[in-house]
Amino acid sequence: MSSSDVICDRIHDGHGPRWERGGICVACVVEMMDRSDVSAVRKRAALVAVMRVAAVRELLYCEEERRINFISSLLRTLFNAVDSTLLDQTVQVLLQMTLDVPNQGLLLFILDQIHSRWMDVSGLKASLSSLTFLGKLLDAHPALSQTLTSSRPRVLECVCAALLLSDEEVKVAVCYVLLRIWSSAAAIQMLPDTLRQRMCVLLLHTLSNTHTTALTVNCLGVVKQMCQYSEVVCVLMNLQDGTEDPLPYQPLPLILKKVVSVRCVCAVLIHAPRRFTAAFIQADLPEFLLEVMSSGCSDVLLWSVFSCLLLLSEDPLFFSQCHAVYGMEPLVRCLKDTLGKSNTEVQKQGLELLSAILDRQPAAVRLFPTASEFTAVCDVIMEAVATSCLQVSMCAVRAAAVLLRPNHQSSPVQYSDVRRVVEAVMSKCRESCSGPESVSAAGVLLQTLTCFDAACRLLEECVCELALIDGVCSAPAQQQDTLESVCVFLLHCCDTICIPAVTGVCERVSSPQTLQLFLSVLSCQFALCPAHMTSFSKKLAASGFIRLTVDSKALLCSGNRNASLNQTCCDFLLKLCMCLISNTDTWTHDDLQDVKRVLQESLPSLCCRVSDWPSLLTDIPQSLRNAQYCLIHLLHLSLQHGDRFLCDSAVFPCMLRFIMCVQDQCGDALPASVLTSVLYLLSVTHHGGPRLDTVSVNVVSKTLSSCPPLFSRALPLPVLSFIFLYPELSERFGATSLTGRLCRGTEAGQEEERELLELLHTHPAALLNMLVVACEAETAASHSAIGVLRCFLSSVDGVSISRTSDLSDQIRLALMNVLQRQTHTDGLSVLLDVLSVIQSHSSGQMNHTDFKLLYHVSNLVGKMDSSDSELLLSVFNCLYCFLCVCPSHATDRAASLLLGNVRLLELLEEVLSSSPSSSSSSSSLHCSSLLLLSSLMLLQHKHSAQVQKSVSVDLHQILRRLAFSKRHADALLLVCSVRFVQVCLDVDESALVCVCDAALQRPLQTEDGALHPLGHSGAASLMTALSALMLQVHTHTELS
Repeated sequence: MSSSDVICDRIHDGHGPRWERGGICVACVVEMMDRSDVSAVRKRAALVAVMRVAAVRELLYCEEERRINFISSLLRTLFNAVDSTLLDQTVQVLLQMTLDVPNQGLLLFILDQIHSRWMDVSGLKASLSSLTFLGKLLDAHPALSQTLTSSRPRVLECVCAALLLSDEEVKVAVCYVLLRIWSSAAAIQMLPDTLRQRMCVLLLHTLSNTHTTALTVNCLGVVKQMCQYSEVVCVLMNLQDGTEDPLPYQPLPLILKKVVSVRCVCAVLIHAPRRFTAAFIQADLPEFLLEVMSSGCSDVLLWSVFSCLLLLSEDPLFFSQCHAVYGMEPLVRCLKDTLGKSNTEVQKQGLELLSAILDRQPAAVRLFPTASEFTAVCDVIMEAVATSCLQVSMCAVRAAAVLLRPNHQSSPVQYSDVRRVVEAVMSKCRESCSGPESVSAAGVLLQTLTCFDAACRLLEECVCELALIDGVCSAPAQQQDTLESVCVFLLHCCDTICIPAVTGVCERVSSPQTLQLFLSVLSCQFALCPAHMTSFSKKLAASGFIRLTVDSKALLCSGNRNASLNQTCCDFLLKLCMCLISNTDTWTHDDLQDVKRVLQESLPSLCCRVSDWPSLLTDIPQSLRNAQYCLIHLLHLSLQHGDRFLCDSAVFPCMLRFIMCVQDQCGDALPASVLTSVLYLLSVTHHGGPRLDTVSVNVVSKTLSSCPPLFSRALPLPVLSFIFLYPELSERFGATSLTGRLCRGTEAGQEEERELLELLHTHPAALLNMLVVACEAETAASHSAIGVLRCFLSSVDGVSISRTSDLSDQIRLALMNVLQRQTHTDGLSVLLDVLSVIQSHSSGQMNHTDFKLLYHVSNLVGKMDSSDSELLLSVFNCLYCFLCVCPSHATDRAASLLLGNVRLLELLEEVLSSSPSSSSSSSSLHCSSLLLLSSLMLLQHKHSAQVQKSVSVDLHQILRRLAFSKRHADALLLVCSVRFVQVCLDVDESALVCVCDAALQRPLQTEDGALHPLGHSGAASLMTALSALMLQVHTHTELS
């Protein structure tokens, strides 16, 4: 650009050189702005030169009058010029001058000049440029906004009045100015209320009648800024339908719906959702937002839509108009699309909306009437739970917790979907809590436990509600999971995931809320899986959960803190304890009711540490006796399952002092349930310590004697061992305690039998008391005692009994009393077996009692029949044992006694005349008969005793058994047969045995007489049989 462009020859002659800078005449520039004969092009060129050369501007600024005149000229150009390029350059120069000369007075002068021009009605058509300039001026000087609202409100009034023009470009510029004003909090504080009200009405009027996008966008920008102020929001929302107003406008909700301004809706609702949501809902804004969501939109807009719906859902009107029902499908579909993207904020907001709708939906209206709809939302939640972003996962877990409420279930209940959701949530819990320690682990655990608790409560209601249980039967065939299988699955999750996670996290952070949810989950399992709770309860008790709950109550619930946690702890302890004791035979029904009552009354107030329990058991007044009972039951159950609250050395004396205090204070008998626990604690904690003194034993004995019902139950093995440890207790309570244990009869299993056998082996006194029970009248206890004694006899070697002479004598006397009464026969065989064991291991000395026993057994034979093979076997065995151990000087007496018993000899003949069957009892009876008869033959031959009756025996039948049936006969029977044949050969001629053989007719041949009583053929058969037996034994020895 040449200097001639900024020097006007027509007016330059009067200007001196002092006005020139860089070839530019400042005076010419000033005068050119007001001349109509100068083209717009030259004016623009002059202004460009002013902007380019700083020295020119300095010359303009050196005198205030010149500066003011130049600004006035530029303002006149701003209002009068038509050329857009000149207007733009004019605005730039004006702005630059305000920046070069930071003078508040200058800015006020410009505002006053603009206001004066606007007051001229004819100038309103040209005010677009001035409004544009004002907007840029506010951009350049933000503080000017406060000046406008405080000292120049008339300027703002003119700006607002421009919104009444029909030119929408002017309105756009006005909105820009207003946006700058509302962006300044300081300016808004100074804004007069009337002007603010006027702005609200004009903006609603403008938005109601806008036709261009630019105006809509600018108006919405102003509205959004205005919505940052609660009082303005109230004004906007309170302006109802103004169709009859001089400035007609629509209500804000309808306008925002019309112009699709989701952000403005958010800006309004965020201030007072409960106050303004109704207006938006009545304007059908939820339906509009759901349409926006379904049509596909940007992440920013979608986040705004989610936020708006989240705020609208706080109003019950949102659900009464069924927006949630028809909006669930597009929401689920939109969430599924969102989860495929990377914007986690939108995902979180969408899941929060889903949770809110599920949470607030009225129970009477179901959101998922069909299974497919419920499955779809489950799929979305599972996908969200599995995402890598932990915050999104937790939002999904919260949604899952609400989804699992009963009112959201389809009909029938989709147990497969419930299981899939729980499985996904618990997998996230395991993943988050199994890693290194983190702050989020506790939060994740809390959210997952909330969801798991919801699932447990859902299934618990399904178990209780008959309608839902019937729904299981009508479930579709493709549904694989049933109510029972899902309940078992929840129990498995509780055992493998919840328990390890909670115990691991609670070691670092003790959270009352987490612990309450956890114990609530455990409590639900008792209703969900009653068939599995016996073993699970034992596992919980063995893992220390009784102590964990008690310690948690003491730590978190003392001083009336955390009342809900305290109640949950009490419920869990009650269910756990009742499950543990209801599955044992130690407790009767009345005991269960007593224990339940004690726990219900005392657990809520039990908030003390375990270390304080010993003092509480002895030092509290009698009025708090139930609290002591509660402590004793908890100690009993925990110790019974391997969890020791206190050391044994503390529990044992504590229990002794307790029963002493009870006797001293009131003298009343303890309840049977409490005494059962006390006796168990004494028994288990007594081992390794010193024996009780006489005083202590008497205290225990007095306590036991005061409660006869105690012995009507099955006392555990430690208690029985404790009783039989002390003779004073064994004599008084031994038999009755065993009776209670044995009265169940056939219900006793192998474990029961093993414990009783252990007791008999450990405490010899128990054997005597067991015999006492077996000798009683026919009862279930006596039959059980007989069975235990049989097992005991098969496992004992006899030495352990016989080496205790006192015990052996007592057993002999007890058996003799039974034989004298002869009123009990069912257990007589086993009693005789016991006698046989004692006699077979005796020292070889027979006293007067032994001969009395032999006499009574012999008399018993006289009343027997051969069909009673079991008792007959025991009698024969007993008599044989007597003969075997009888000393030589007394054998004649014993032999005479038995040989004079005709019925005994008849029974021997009847047994040996029959062929032994394949049963073991028949074979054993034959063996015993052969051995007894062999012994009698030898003794008769030795002492030439008188025989009342001979016994006929088919000797050749025995030989045939040896020769031809040895492969099928019992080995013991073969041995006994050989022994009998040997005795027959040794004795040769016996008055007791008569050999019956048709081949040996008299007169005998020479060879038969020499081989009597076998004869020639019998001897040959015997030799053949013996040779075969020896060969068989030799072969077996080589093979082994």
